Amino acid sequence: MLFASLLPTTPPRIELTVESVMQCVSQLGHPPRGLRWSEDGRMLRFSWAKADGSAEAPYKEYTVQRDGTMLKQGVPTTFTERNTPGRPQAKPTKEAYISEGEIFIRDLETKATRRITSSKESKEDPQLVLNDEAVLYTSAGNMFRASVADGKSTQLTKLVSVPYPASDKTSVAALAKAQSELFKDFPRVGGTRTNPSGRVGGGFGPFFTVSPGRTHISTVIAQIPPSGRAAEVPNYVTRTGFTEMLSTYSKVGEPQSRSKLVVVDIKSGVSIEISPLRPGRIGGLSWSPDGKHAYAVASTEDNKDSWIFGFDPSTNKVSILWNEHDDAWIGGPSRGTVGWLPDSSAVYFTSERSGYSHLMLASADGTSIKALTEGKFEVDGVRMETERNRFVYVSSEGSPSKRHIDFVTFDGKSRAKLADYSADEDASFAVSPDGKEVAVVRSTSNRPPELFVNGVQVTTTPTREWLAGPWIDPPIVTVPARDGLGVPARLYKPKGWRRGGPAVIFIHGAGYLQNVYDGWSHYFREYMFHHILMERGYAVLDIDYRGSAGYGKAWRTGIYRHMGGKDLDDAVDGAKYLVKELGVDSKRIGIYGGSYGGFLTLMAMFTTPDVFAAGAALRPVTDWAHYNHGYTAPILNLPQNDPEAYRQSSPIYHAEGLKGALLICHGMVDTNVHFQDTVRLIERLIELGKTNWSVAPYPIEDHAFRRAESWTDEYRRILELFERSIGRRQG
Repeated sequence: MLFASLLPTTPPRIELTVESVMQCVSQLGHPPRGLRWSEDGRMLRFSWAKADGSAEAPYKEYTVQRDGTMLKQGVPTTFTERNTPGRPQAKPTKEAYISEGEIFIRDLETKATRRITSSKESKEDPQLVLNDEAVLYTSAGNMFRASVADGKSTQLTKLVSVPYPASDKTSVAALAKAQSELFKDFPRVGGTRTNPSGRVGGGFGPFFTVSPGRTHISTVIAQIPPSGRAAEVPNYVTRTGFTEMLSTYSKVGEPQSRSKLVVVDIKSGVSIEISPLRPGRIGGLSWSPDGKHAYAVASTEDNKDSWIFGFDPSTNKVSILWNEHDDAWIGGPSRGTVGWLPDSSAVYFTSERSGYSHLMLASADGTSIKALTEGKFEVDGVRMETERNRFVYVSSEGSPSKRHIDFVTFDGKSRAKLADYSADEDASFAVSPDGKEVAVVRSTSNRPPELFVNGVQVTTTPTREWLAGPWIDPPIVTVPARDGLGVPARLYKPKGWRRGGPAVIFIHGAGYLQNVYDGWSHYFREYMFHHILMERGYAVLDIDYRGSAGYGKAWRTGIYRHMGGKDLDDAVDGAKYLVKELGVDSKRIGIYGGSYGGFLTLMAMFTTPDVFAAGAALRPVTDWAHYNHGYTAPILNLPQNDPEAYRQSSPIYHAEGLKGALLICHGMVDTNVHFQDTVRLIERLIELGKTNWSVAPYPIEDHAFRRAESWTDEYRRILELFERSIGRRQG
């Protein structure tokens, strides 16, 4: 018996029930993050939350040696973190300051002071410029230059607030018109509405920056429209017992701010304006390390054009270093990556002009453009390593389902792989100070992310009980689409599969997100739930439909003006694939998903009712005219300008097509996709006389549920829906 007690014990296996799966999230912990090498490169520091069986394992600090050994909690006092050197700054010899409303100059060596101005106007933020021959200062929202020699002041800017142009075509009017067309009746409400318009005035407040050479000043002037009426979300379960209203966002179509960049030559007073070539926004000047050039990034408010403007302070000339147009909308995985090379010779940035996101260089004078990476793959997570004259980035070259960390030199002559990676968005990496070692956090499809150093797995985050579970590595298959392309999907096929069985298609959320890759899913609860479905005889297909991330510009923009078009076609083609390849019963196919996945589930149930016999729509958008501007406007334009795009993309206009069994689950305090979306759809279904549907509201949950009890209740209902409608053989 003593011998037997010394034998290694097998940890208990996770029971495949909805409750156990949703509770066992506490056994997963949280992956390592915040990787930081020591200055000498011998040690790596990171934060980690190893699973401890609690609801929320706390993050703690750890260190590990370069060879992957000696993992320890805590950070030794000898650890010196690697710092990136900044630009050397010249030590000033004088300073300007304000005393009793006037500008003085102090010699920092002799401490001698001298008064420069003598006037009644208020003055702020004095700065010495032009080799200490003048002082800049602001007064009443404008910039002035005072001569050090005689104190004479010259006004350099004359900024005035410009009213935002009024328009009769507003989203508010479009919403009201749509309401009267959709619904037969409205409630008669007593009491008083608070601030029914919700509008407030707008304005601008200039903030001036000075060039490194202290020869120019610049400011971005914003033209701000009156604020749109903010949508409110009622919170019913409160400590006070009274309903509290949570203010969220203005709905899509409300006017957006516009801006222009004003640059002033301090010596001559010449003013230069830089702005998008159509109404839009522009950022401030980003100066080169040597201070001899600058750039500014601009885009149009319709999201179809962007520019990188160059500015030469020696001539006050503005040039276009790069411009990009997309008939749909500008975007991509590394949108917003832009900066200067250390030698000031070029601006680096990413572009989708080739059809895929790639790293580019534009010369400082705008005379040449160079692609540092090319091909049918995506570049993301670009980092500049000044000491080695190279960029390090994440690449999908070779396969969209795999990732690796690569480098390319500034001149583009050398490019190579540094380490394997995974497409998990929570993953991270850190290159050692000598550039030879890459610490990475990576995963597999059936194991959460772990830290690897020198090829050695350093951490084990989940509990032994979870690791002993039945978790499979679902193969990635390609679904033939009707337009000839291949749609990537993960396939969950039960052991002992028999033809004629049921199937479920899972639709990931976010729209622009990749969920089919060789790594741990963003949807780990659903990953485990799919094992429950498999155990009960369901095949499951998890697809990266049109609009998903990771496959280039054409795939990303395939949903332009019609969400629920090509993306839904991909789901329908997935159903056909299951019937053809696995022999799934075409009358026993279900579909489910949350957020964008909930929206697409509704579109499937309403517009292709003969394909899907059951659907669970979780926190779904039901009418895109009620969602926020930043996400919706690029894809569907504005509701007041393109009502057709909104009507063909919004489930509420297609609800009459419902035939199968529909479940809707929604948090009532959802500040992202508002519960109002579900409420409006409920009213529509009632008015249409539909019967085979149900709604589960969650009174204290936001968009992403936080309580295991809510997750359990939601997925129990989903399982019951499928078991009741497609799980048993019909007839």
